[in-house]
Amino acid sequence: MDREIERKGILMGHYCRICSRPRPNEAFSGRGHKIHVCKECASLPQEEREAVEREEEIFGYMCQSHISDKNVARLTVLAGSGNPRIAELAGVVLEVARVRPYKRRRLKVLARERRDLLEKLDRTGLILAHGG
Repeated sequence: MDREIERKGILMGHYCRICSRPRPNEAFSGRGHKIHVCKECASLPQEEREAVEREEEIFGYMCQSHISDKNVARLTVLAGSGNPRIAELAGVVLEVARVRPYKRRRLKVLARERRDLLEKLDRTGLILAHGG
């Protein structure tokens, strides 16, 4: 079965980090292979591509076991972003980092002490990035 899927090109190729889909080799330019961005996504406006990358970066901070001081500094920069979605997400994660930087029992502590912050996580979808 795996060989059949591989022959059809589903497992071959690369994974585009912007649209989050596996793409065949032909969907990438020479430089696109290296940076993992397909031709279709490379033609998007730069602001849109950067917004997707920044959003993934912010969601990644919620997956970490510890949001470090360097991460807090980066989140502070992202909170001042001109993109309102990025600024909102960064602000919420920044607030979480200040209240509970370590992941262990983070949601339990937020539910007990900062219900408003837990609701913000739920509203923005960041609670899903937290994992288990």
